[in-house]
Amino acid sequence: MTAPACRGWLSSHRFAVFPLVGGGPPESKVVREIGRPGDKAARLCALAWLLAVVTPLIASQLIRLHQHGALGWIAWDYAGRLAALAIAAAIPAARAVAFRSERVRISIPEIGLWIAGLSVIERVGQPLRVVVNAAFPGTVFGSYPRPSGWLYMFDLIFGLALVALIEEIVFRRCLGEVLRLWLGGRGSIIVVSSLLFGACHWWTGLGNVMMAALIGAGLMLMLQRSVALWPVVLAHDLVDLVAFA
Repeated sequence: MTAPACRGWLSSHRFAVFPLVGGGPPESKVVREIGRPGDKAARLCALAWLLAVVTPLIASQLIRLHQHGALGWIAWDYAGRLAALAIAAAIPAARAVAFRSERVRISIPEIGLWIAGLSVIERVGQPLRVVVNAAFPGTVFGSYPRPSGWLYMFDLIFGLALVALIEEIVFRRCLGEVLRLWLGGRGSIIVVSSLLFGACHWWTGLGNVMMAALIGAGLMLMLQRSVALWPVVLAHDLVDLVAFA
């Protein structure tokens, strides 16, 4: 498929709702007609819009490595995330995946159990993260800033919520849909998406990459159970709040 054809497909394709995986009762719904697993053109176009969405996140990371003040670091972080959200909203196929509404398939108590379990995993894994980063210091290229005063409170409340929202849209919903086209199986989606989510934390050290991949696997599994995205965003936000507060 040529670039103009792909652009036309992205802008004019009609959408319908189908189960995420075939066989058995459906646990999730996606905009199926953005492509079927056997449709090569659909796979390539989905990969193209995913790369477009992820690009500002990676660019922001590279720029942040050269920021020495907390305000500049945070500003570039927000800019990259908001740009990714804007790109997802601007591309029809990406928008159909990123912002679709789904009914929650799990109970409030189960949501609470997922949040508690992921928070425990994050806390228990912190010593391992520290040990691995100390053992491989060459993998650490930067660290998170430590703002103070009003900037600390603003970033703790707004910043962590923004991180949770953008990362769940990009790495769970959008990446999950693209992997569905390329891989198909739910298990493969969990494994590959968690590895890519961990890799996106490349600059924080191997220990952080491992922890991010583990938490990412849990969040993807939670999304497959929940179907709706907001419980997963809430879980991500609260896990980060425990980690950074």
